Amino acid sequence: MTYFNLQNAKIKAVAASVPDDVEYTTDYNDLFGEEHVRKFIISTGVQRRFTSHRLGVTASDLCCATAEKILTELNYDRNKVDALIFASSSRDYLEPVTATILQDRLGLSDDCMCYDIPLGCSAYVYGLHLAAMHINSGCRSVLLLSGSTGEQLPDGYVPSEIPMLFGNGGSATLLEYDENAEPTYGLLRSIGRDFKMLVSPFSGQRHAFWPMVQKFGYEKACAYRDLFHMEGMDVMRFSLKEVVTMINDFKERFVCDYDEYEILACHQANKLIISNLARKIKFPLSKIPLSIVDYGNTGCASIPLAICEHYSNKNTSQDSGKILTCGFGIGLSLGIVGITVEPQNCFPVFRVKERYDDGLSFEDYK
Repeated sequence: MTYFNLQNAKIKAVAASVPDDVEYTTDYNDLFGEEHVRKFIISTGVQRRFTSHRLGVTASDLCCATAEKILTELNYDRNKVDALIFASSSRDYLEPVTATILQDRLGLSDDCMCYDIPLGCSAYVYGLHLAAMHINSGCRSVLLLSGSTGEQLPDGYVPSEIPMLFGNGGSATLLEYDENAEPTYGLLRSIGRDFKMLVSPFSGQRHAFWPMVQKFGYEKACAYRDLFHMEGMDVMRFSLKEVVTMINDFKERFVCDYDEYEILACHQANKLIISNLARKIKFPLSKIPLSIVDYGNTGCASIPLAICEHYSNKNTSQDSGKILTCGFGIGLSLGIVGITVEPQNCFPVFRVKERYDDGLSFEDYK
């Protein structure tokens, strides 16, 4: 059953961060031409984005900083955190999972359960479901960390895969057991038959790196390894068919009235997709934060970043915190989850430039 309705899981706080390195879309005027860049801004909405490739900051660095922000601001007992979920495909190592490293960095108890969810733009909504399940299975509190960063690139190298669209970001969401908590409810789906629509096809074991080196040479193999492929029109159709169907099914199942929700925190794919999605499901566009304008498409960080942007920039004294979250993308994977946040604990987005030193060196592994 892909529908769920879970009690007792209170969302205590949400925080989001970005790398301390900004690029403006107009910086690419000389490379792509002013007219191309102008049309790109109109269709996607992206005016600037924050990037990690020069700083070397990883998704775990951003997520760690946001979790530290929450735990410090709330003076939270770290021994109460019984589970940590790292929901991201931007992992630090092939092995081990990133979550266990974050457990140590945050000073959490050795009794804390840790694991990764290697999803993309749907990672946050899947993570909300899993975190609420853990609360209902006995955890006192759960940290859900979700973020995305790109590859560290050589100086002067410009990737061919829509370099102006994708920004980087990280987030932390703290959930805790509360018998009086508003429910966490939603619908999750997967459409694996269309996985080729959004894919990094040559970066895993199915098409291994060294056989590619033998076949194509080292430089071409590196280009294949870093390739990210997106079928733009197919993604648009997916967003305006499967995602719309899912939201309508959710609305019917839970007898929802959109007036009950303060915002729809939607994955920030691009402005055109968001505006068409709003029109299709008849949700007021004015109640969908467009954080993509200032941050770009930040992947699995885009939903919590949109939440923080909305509540931290307004007087929240009269706000209920009742919202919808919707994520969709690579997999293909999609979900919609109704939650209630504490608006005063949705902290302003902040910048991070510190990179964690894990103490490893190439000399240690000759």
